[in-house]
Amino acid sequence: MSSRLNQDGLHIYEQLEQCLLTGNINDTCRQYPEIDVAILSVQLPMFKLQFKYNSTDEAVNALRSCVSEVRILFSQVETLIRLLLVVPATSCEAERSFSGLRRLKTWLRSTMTQERLNSVAVCNVHRSYIDKIDLHALANDFINVNERREQLFGKFE
Repeated sequence: MSSRLNQDGLHIYEQLEQCLLTGNINDTCRQYPEIDVAILSVQLPMFKLQFKYNSTDEAVNALRSCVSEVRILFSQVETLIRLLLVVPATSCEAERSFSGLRRLKTWLRSTMTQERLNSVAVCNVHRSYIDKIDLHALANDFINVNERREQLFGKFE
């Protein structure tokens, strides 16, 4: 268990999160070219004064509640929050995605275009949402687009 929790990625993630929560810019922030540390060192204290938060989720909610004009004022804070939301702490998620990709792109589907593969991969990752789709309503929407489809497929009830 300790080998899982003592990964470099998790330590980097913790340091980025501490930067957001405490307002202290650390060396980890300097490793990301997306972050302008000079601007972040000004915006982060202002963000902490304006919004009260104790976790990354609360900071995300505070930023989401801002109107776009205010969000522009905290552009580097938004970049830091986006990094925290996007950067995986471990490689497990990426490994699962590649395992799923191996199942999706078999030799039978080797001629699949990149766009279609991306769509199928997104559907695979978010299958819990896909399972909730009403297939009858989807079929009706597809058929009712024009008369030719109604003639070809018939009325779907």
